[in-house]
Amino acid sequence: MSGIRILAIVVAAVVYFFIGAIWYGQFSVAWLAGIGKTLAELEAENPGARPYVVGFASVLVACATLGWLIARTGATGWAGGAKLGVVLAVGIVGAQLALNYGFESRSVSLWLINTGYPVVGLGIAGAIIGAWSRPRG
Repeated sequence: MSGIRILAIVVAAVVYFFIGAIWYGQFSVAWLAGIGKTLAELEAENPGARPYVVGFASVLVACATLGWLIARTGATGWAGGAKLGVVLAVGIVGAQLALNYGFESRSVSLWLINTGYPVVGLGIAGAIIGAWSRPRG
């Protein structure tokens, strides 16, 4: 991953993952209503550490991809990284969720919750990676 630091990706992934804990804690009532489950049902369906392991692995892949794109596009500094993260979150994640939710008849409020997390998370991850990126040359 020329032009980026692996440590920046790992730190960004840890921060992004913990933002998720805060985000879904804040919006837990609306999110659970949106997915039509109770917390007890969700915990019974996903016992143990598996959802956290899968979740962190997914965030790590997203941050690695973002880091690669930051290096490839020449986005510079924290602002360039944050902008690229937000654009990817809205333009790819948000658009894909909207496509799925349209066919699944899911609510706009659930879309806002589930899209808002990567907008904030990838924006901050991009800022971390962008600030940590090596200059090209």
